[in-house]
Amino acid sequence: MASLGKKILSAFVEVNDDKKQEAAKPLPKEEQPKAAPQTDFTANRVTIHNSYTSPVNSKFAAYFDKLFREANIPGPDYYEFSKMIEAMQAIADEQVRYVTAYAGLSVQGLDKQKLLSTATQYLQLLETDATNFHNSVDAALQEKVHERKRQLEEKEKRIQQLEQEISALQNELLTVQSEIKENEAKIEANTGGYKNESEAMKDRIHYDMEKIKRYIQ
Repeated sequence: MASLGKKILSAFVEVNDDKKQEAAKPLPKEEQPKAAPQTDFTANRVTIHNSYTSPVNSKFAAYFDKLFREANIPGPDYYEFSKMIEAMQAIADEQVRYVTAYAGLSVQGLDKQKLLSTATQYLQLLETDATNFHNSVDAALQEKVHERKRQLEEKEKRIQQLEQEISALQNELLTVQSEIKENEAKIEANTGGYKNESEAMKDRIHYDMEKIKRYIQ
């Protein structure tokens, strides 16, 4: 089986599959798993605890049902026992359901010791799967949350740096604009002064030339 934790986690967030997680091992038996009827293994649990099942809980219930179905071994064990109890939910007396289910499977070779031992094996399967799942959650948090937060902080710092640069450039812009206006005023003043003085000098020279022509023979 593929990484069980990652499989269920990928139903909710995108998880990169760069490294394969170690899959939960099937129950230790030499026989190959057999195909079991498509019965919701978790229905009994849901009925006991709450008659309402949210869409998210339904997704998880289907996941765990598939997990147990794939790990199921040939012959009657806790998996078949639980399915029989679930199938007899119409019987109000809980003890009758348990006794009847056990009686029906005992003729196929199931005894109390095997029933409890295989139930323990399914608990161990859940523990292994939970470890895989939480490892996948940690990896997803690192990739999808912590790493993205780090990138966000870097971008926020970059924005602050850019804002400081923009503020400095705006101050420089104001300074340059002030210098431009000051220089324009100086240049205009000097240009006007030069023009006026140049015209005055021209008039003086023309005046002197007229006087020279008149007075000097």
